[in-house]
Amino acid sequence: MTQLILFTEIENEICILLAQRINPNKDFYLKLNGPGGKAIHEKNENMEACVIRECFEETEIVLRNEKLVKIFKETCYSTKELITENCLQKEAYYIVTLAIYLHPLEESPKQTEPHTLGPWHLYKIKDLFKTPE
Repeated sequence: MTQLILFTEIENEICILLAQRINPNKDFYLKLNGPGGKAIHEKNENMEACVIRECFEETEIVLRNEKLVKIFKETCYSTKELITENCLQKEAYYIVTLAIYLHPLEESPKQTEPHTLGPWHLYKIKDLFKTPE
């Protein structure tokens, strides 16, 4: 699994690009999500190629390799296919690797998966960490 954080600065505030998951039949319904997805193992796709492909599929934004920075990578055992849910090796059905990448936002995204994701919006990082009152 890869997850991409596309970021920009607006009025001295760091903002990231997210869309809301809108399919009630899928995991993480109504949660905010950045571009990302799973590697194509049949094609031996590496994590960098996966995040570049997924970003284009979901936003039509072309990433530039020299600006792509991996900030996190962890592999764990999981009982679920696409969720990094730590469990004991003997209980696992999957081995899930999660990699998180950063890339500056340099062009406007397009909504390419309207059945799965709502429109893309920029969110101020500080607002994402506010607790509801």
